[in-house]
Amino acid sequence: MPAGDLRTRLGISPATLMRAVRALGPRVLRIGRGRATRYALRQAWPNLEATRFPLVRIDMDGRPHSAGHLITLAGRQTIWLPAESIANGLPVELADARPSGFLGRHFAAAHDDLPLPARVSDWSDHHILIAMSRRGEDLPGNLLVGDETFGRWQTIVPPAVTRDDYPRIAAATAAGAPPGSSAGGERPKFGALVDGRHYLVKFVARGAAPNSGGDAVTQRWSDLLILEALALDVVRAHDIPAAPATIVETDSHRFLESERFDRIGPRGRRAVLSLAAVHDEAADSWARAARLLRDAGRLSADDARRLQWLDAFGALIGNTDRHHYNIVFFPETESAVLRLAPAYDQASMAYAPTPDGRVPSQPITLPFATADTLDVWDDAQHAAREFWEQAGDDARVSDDVRVVCAAHARTLGQAVR
Repeated sequence: MPAGDLRTRLGISPATLMRAVRALGPRVLRIGRGRATRYALRQAWPNLEATRFPLVRIDMDGRPHSAGHLITLAGRQTIWLPAESIANGLPVELADARPSGFLGRHFAAAHDDLPLPARVSDWSDHHILIAMSRRGEDLPGNLLVGDETFGRWQTIVPPAVTRDDYPRIAAATAAGAPPGSSAGGERPKFGALVDGRHYLVKFVARGAAPNSGGDAVTQRWSDLLILEALALDVVRAHDIPAAPATIVETDSHRFLESERFDRIGPRGRRAVLSLAAVHDEAADSWARAARLLRDAGRLSADDARRLQWLDAFGALIGNTDRHHYNIVFFPETESAVLRLAPAYDQASMAYAPTPDGRVPSQPITLPFATADTLDVWDDAQHAAREFWEQAGDDARVSDDVRVVCAAHARTLGQAVR
């Protein structure tokens, strides 16, 4: 609260206020100077012993640098010093790096010594801060919180593995002991350091042979890994950056490994922010959010166009999972400008098995352009047709999905003539 407002609320003079602040000692934090002075009340949050947490950034060469410190305040506010940035709850960069998705659901079980709810969806900001300050050495991005996490980062080196280890890691992951980062996403996955590069690896255990009438749900998820890899190839072919993704086949599993863009070599890291963290309206499409961020001066015209293109392409390939956590930016350190990170998770989720085990097999109705995608629609249609054609010709994909893909390719072929 500004000093003037505090004096008015209390009905006291400046001298009396200063005596009261001195009497409370370190419980009161003074922010700013002169007429801009504000006062805040330090307060430990539940199950947190401290009110002050050092922040450390890891650069792209794997070197740590002080990034100030975070102080918890009354009213569940925090302040990031020395920038004097006050947030209701956690700063967006910290909240954005919370454990989430498939691996996040295992976080509480893997760290049962921490007072955390079993379901990540039940976590409040103080639960997130507990996780980040105690076991946050391998969360997304490049920011470490607290001495304990920084100490763990210094002593824990991710084990290097080979692709021959993938089946063993997948089996352990399926059994409830996933290694690696708590990156988002709901499908089974694990983190792996292979040949000096960090990957997120999705997987499906092999059931019956394709088209044999075996487990249709397993086969469909296996098909979707192929479709995701093909989609990212097409995205790159149209000069849109995308995370390199490769299919790895073994006797027991099909894997899709996607290179992480927030990790540089074995130890280097890079800051990332999701669209959810930088744009408040979750109901906005990617394309609309791109336009609004561009108009606000936070996104270049080129990156806004790329994001609009990804929205259009995603709609045309049946990617119904275009939520705001599936778009990520690199924040520029000296400004509020954002740079679009490579695309990932471009999967035709319209054809994913439903929770009740139904496997969609009929072609979906492809969408029309919107006002926010009109300028990129023609090129996105051409790209989507390439995707459906490639998927329809891919012998790794089961026959029923190839029939659907061929039907979409014909529809788009008529549309782009």
